[in-house]
Amino acid sequence: MAAIVFIHGAGDSAAVWERQSAAFSKRHRVLALDLPGHGARLSENGLDRHEKNAAEVCRLMDQHGIGSAVVAGHSMGGAVALTLALGYARRVHALVLVATGARMKMRPDFLEQAKASAEKFGNTMPGSTHIIPVEQMVHPSMSAEIVQWLKTRTGQASAQATYADFQANNNFDVMPRLAEIKVPTLVVGGSDDRMAPQKFAEFLANAIAGAQLEILTPSGHYPQVEQEASFNRCFETFLEGKAAASE
Repeated sequence: MAAIVFIHGAGDSAAVWERQSAAFSKRHRVLALDLPGHGARLSENGLDRHEKNAAEVCRLMDQHGIGSAVVAGHSMGGAVALTLALGYARRVHALVLVATGARMKMRPDFLEQAKASAEKFGNTMPGSTHIIPVEQMVHPSMSAEIVQWLKTRTGQASAQATYADFQANNNFDVMPRLAEIKVPTLVVGGSDDRMAPQKFAEFLANAIAGAQLEILTPSGHYPQVEQEASFNRCFETFLEGKAAASE
């Protein structure tokens, strides 16, 4: 049995890992967490540096009695997971990096939109609109059911936290440090991800010693949902082969 910590992406919450939480909790210990300003912690201020987010993940692991874990991060969550592995190596038994990159510069217009929204809405969630619509993040072939599932589970963060997420991403760059990561690593990318293109996943897999690479197709930015069965299968195979024990 492994201890698994799931970390969500920018503007999202633990809800994006709902299917994996249900599947893997049958055999493993699972913690799908909300960072400050996200999900159940909407009233809290979001953190604008991934060093702060990594420290918060450690605090939550302590709170739940988890010494080390397989840390799985989606998008921004991958940046937090990498920061955790580099700054708190003993807490990370293995890494699963999903639709993410070693550097996450944000488009200036996304930053400006997030800033304007934060100034207007603060620690509240600005309705059902997203800076980046779900339809632009998933593969065009995805069913209406999958799109709707994601629409009801993404964007669960305050405007302030979403802007803090974007700021943290914009300042994130661990490209020169990837060789320092020594734990088993699985990198999962989407074949048609426009937010974190396939080349991001390939770079991570090439730079982290021994890393495994899986490109799921067809898939956009949410391969754990768009290709749920394939994602869960490669995740479980990785757990069995590389990271069977957690502590």
